[in-house]
Amino acid sequence: MAATANSSASAKTAAKKAEAEADSTTFEHRGLTFEIPNALDMPLELLEAEDELMAVRLIVGDDQWAAYKATRPTIRQFGEFADLVAQAAGQGDSGN
Repeated sequence: MAATANSSASAKTAAKKAEAEADSTTFEHRGLTFEIPNALDMPLELLEAEDELMAVRLIVGDDQWAAYKATRPTIRQFGEFADLVAQAAGQGDSGN
């Protein structure tokens, strides 16, 4: 029985380690390719974000945010973008 418990604990530890070391995720939107870092590699300021706009901006980073804004998106298109960012970040639907 102890071997089974140790095996199960080892599998959980390995899964957590693999998740923590996962690479970034990419997706395309409005003709641009965006790269989203692993959740543990996102900026700490994300925990202080008070709204979805700031959270998305922090997740994608300054350069990608500037490129996205250069496409002159509408509020509706931002909602679609926020959903894609949330999915890429592993958060599912952002609620938009």
